[in-house]
Amino acid sequence: MIIRLSYAYVRLLMILEMLLFTASLLLHVSVAMGKSQLYEEYGGTLLGAAAIVAIPTSVFITNSFRWVEQMKTCPKWMWQAALTLGVYALFIAFSVAIFSDADSTFGSAFAVSGFPLGLEAIYICILFSALSSGCLNKTEIVRKTGKSLIFVSLGVVVFLVYRAGYLPHPLISR
Repeated sequence: MIIRLSYAYVRLLMILEMLLFTASLLLHVSVAMGKSQLYEEYGGTLLGAAAIVAIPTSVFITNSFRWVEQMKTCPKWMWQAALTLGVYALFIAFSVAIFSDADSTFGSAFAVSGFPLGLEAIYICILFSALSSGCLNKTEIVRKTGKSLIFVSLGVVVFLVYRAGYLPHPLISR
């Protein structure tokens, strides 16, 4: 029973990553087409959501120095596309930081909207390999699910403490 719940949790994380990837891709394409209003409205929220989901997902990496090898257990097209998107995200982030002027809202919007694409694509591959390739056995999936749920619980506690007013709001200066 616990094994099935663990696999269901990993599938849920994978669905969340795929939804975030799709939303990030749509946002990035809209910024590339010059529609920065969507970025202004949803960019920060989407970047925050990508970071929040990435933290409990990162637990499923088998070895922090061999995550590319774990990705290579996915179908070839999948891990090559994920690595390409990762390199693309780093390239646009660095090129905008180096070549863009400080007042360019398009450059920063383009870089920030593109960065989650690589992160989410890589984490989709990590979760896919954890589910289907056998790089993690059933006991490791259960153990890593427990660790991931600890991160989720800590995130929920911090969110509730913040909403209750115990943490200062970052926009309010004292």
